[in-house]
Amino acid sequence: MENKQLIKKYALALYQLGKKENVLNEIEQGLNVVSTLYKSSNTFRYFLLTKKIKEDNKKIILSNLLKDCCSKYVVELVSIILDKGDIKSLKAIIDRFFMVIANESDVVTVKIITSSPLNDNDMESLINNIESKLNKKINAKNEVDPKIIGGVKLMLGNKVVDGSISHQLRKIKYTLEQV
Repeated sequence: MENKQLIKKYALALYQLGKKENVLNEIEQGLNVVSTLYKSSNTFRYFLLTKKIKEDNKKIILSNLLKDCCSKYVVELVSIILDKGDIKSLKAIIDRFFMVIANESDVVTVKIITSSPLNDNDMESLINNIESKLNKKINAKNEVDPKIIGGVKLMLGNKVVDGSISHQLRKIKYTLEQV
């Protein structure tokens, strides 16, 4: 089982170091590379988790593999968690780091899900409305999902605001079933 305190400690330490050294963007990019490798490559995951390869050899291989695409801080993080035997928590540490970045940022990423693509005027109007409610700048991504029938569904981090017709129909169905 992953230790949440330990994960938080690694993520916060990396964030604070990146902020202090003014290299947060480099660290973010490097962690994106490692995260993508971890998600998409079974071989990479197996390499990290296997006991058949000595930790020192893993560190040398990872250093050579990641040195051109990741900051030295990311390579060092992976080396440290290999040394400490916490490599199983790598993905959780990366996720937590991005959560810390999002919480500290003045820009909020919002996924706007609609049944059809929004035109530029509607998108701009919706963005301005959301920014005024949150008192923060937003980075909006429009996704199309015909299953929502109509309306808008907003995803802000782990919060969902569902104003879709499909959601309203589900609520009506549930209410009718309770009668």
